[in-house]
Amino acid sequence: MEQQDPTAADPDAKQRKVIHVDMDAFYASVEQRDDPSLRGRPVAVGGSRERGVVAAASYEARVFGVRSAMPSVTARRKCPDLVFVKPRFEVYKAVSLQIREIIAEHTAVIEPLSLDEAYLDVTENIQEIPLATDIALAIRAKIRAETGLTASAGISYNKFLAKLASDHRKPDGQYVITPRMGPAFVEALPIGRFHGVGAATEAKMHRLGITSGADLKTKPLAFLQQHFGKSGNYFYGIARGIDYRAVRADRIRKSIGAENTFAADLRDYEPMRNALQPIVDKVWRHCETT
Repeated sequence: MEQQDPTAADPDAKQRKVIHVDMDAFYASVEQRDDPSLRGRPVAVGGSRERGVVAAASYEARVFGVRSAMPSVTARRKCPDLVFVKPRFEVYKAVSLQIREIIAEHTAVIEPLSLDEAYLDVTENIQEIPLATDIALAIRAKIRAETGLTASAGISYNKFLAKLASDHRKPDGQYVITPRMGPAFVEALPIGRFHGVGAATEAKMHRLGITSGADLKTKPLAFLQQHFGKSGNYFYGIARGIDYRAVRADRIRKSIGAENTFAADLRDYEPMRNALQPIVDKVWRHCETT
């Protein structure tokens, strides 16, 4: 099948207004809100055991280099005063629903990415507010008033740039990338900051001499398709600030998972089977309630 040029004009083209709302250090911020003794202290949500993993880190912890997905022993080494708090996912889900209701006052076109972030298409919006910037301000103000938490927002004409923009003024800020700004903003970006470029892809791009958006823009479409397959089209487009992906309110969840970290490696069949059963049951419960 012939590959479509990702820079070709979108037949349904209309200047879209996309907002990416991203809660600031969400899990950790909820814990600091609910326990005043944690405020201003470096907090990690996750297990403190030898094989524990950080699920989220407060901004006070991030100053020391503590990040999500980091082994707890590494986090503790970086920040000896780190306070570990067990996750309370039911609480996080309840707060997430509060936030969703606030967002839904402005648009029904909401694409959640996780409990703490979502894309919104406000090109046409319920309250008929002309400026997406004002919608983002209103959403963030109401989130703060009703939940006691802060959110950052990025505003742009597509999803890729809106997500980049929300990182630009964190925490508790917002940023706009206009159509005129988009291409230059992307060119100056380190390739590791591109959404969709993980550690392995970043390393591969570096081997190919691609370290920035400007480098990526120099590569022909055929070159990117050869080295990155279907993702080559996506990379070719975003290097030019182009992303026609719609904000999908009906996005289908593609997977459900559960995991556990054990104090010691399980190497024998019976212990592995016994340990696996509760995890399977947890996934099945998710399937029944999703």
